[in-house]
Amino acid sequence: MARTNKIKVRGVYRSHSHLPIWAVIEKAGIWERAGIELASFEYCAKPPDAEAALFKGEIDFISGDHLTPYGLVARGKPIVSLASPVNATTATIVSREPISSLRDLRGRRIADTPLEGRDGGFHHGRGNHMMYLIRSGVSLSEVRWVEMEDSDAQLEAFKSGEADAIFVSGSGERYRQEGFHVHPLGPLPMINGPTLTTSYTVLQKKKTLGERLVHALVLGIHFARTRREKAERILEDLSKREGRSFHYRTLERMPGKPYPDPQGVINAYELGCMKSPEAKELSPLALWDLHYLRELDNSGYINRLYARSKASS
Repeated sequence: MARTNKIKVRGVYRSHSHLPIWAVIEKAGIWERAGIELASFEYCAKPPDAEAALFKGEIDFISGDHLTPYGLVARGKPIVSLASPVNATTATIVSREPISSLRDLRGRRIADTPLEGRDGGFHHGRGNHMMYLIRSGVSLSEVRWVEMEDSDAQLEAFKSGEADAIFVSGSGERYRQEGFHVHPLGPLPMINGPTLTTSYTVLQKKKTLGERLVHALVLGIHFARTRREKAERILEDLSKREGRSFHYRTLERMPGKPYPDPQGVINAYELGCMKSPEAKELSPLALWDLHYLRELDNSGYINRLYARSKASS
């Protein structure tokens, strides 16, 4: 399915955690195979800035952008998501007193970021923590949030006793060693990571771009899952360039067919409605157009990719 004619594409990514799959796609020559010339790909921290650039035609796709688009769809904006390679998140709750479940946090104080930042952005991490509580049967009014933008200040608030608990990433082992109580929460279905988001305006202007973007993502995931050593070397180089640590586990969890998880869509939609109540009139699926991925899947192309890899191993 290599294409000889190329489409010039500009993109932005909403988080540095998205970079592993895009680095693999670049370094493995996959953009070229999919018929894409990546003219620019830059970091954009604020959703409104990324969305404005998309609607102005300054960029062609966004890596990420999971919650605020629901309000945009409700207001008639042509934003759309095409594929989701990451469909869950995990967290650990650390508390000053032992708990057996999140229900034990009723009446307690939790240190976290504000739901909305000073720039008007929506903190997805805080939203994930709220959804953990909701899915555990805890009303958001049953806890008190000690809100601070700075993560170090949140941690200090917890350690000093200003807050009773804090959500952390990872196992929380270092907090256990400090004498706190650690309660792993397991996976929460949630659309996050390098979701492929664009607009119908772009897709109509640049014919076949939707197919090519989805094709590139599918090939990148396939490369990462079937050529681990090469993918790990790409991540080593990426870590050196960015001054951050990137790990293969972020790639190996990606599904060969990057459909969004249904419960993850619902959870992201509920958070989107907290940001934009007008989105409650929408279906959770209103943001999604999966026909490019379905057509590629229905052709048997993805199955053949993995069958050939298995036969040659």
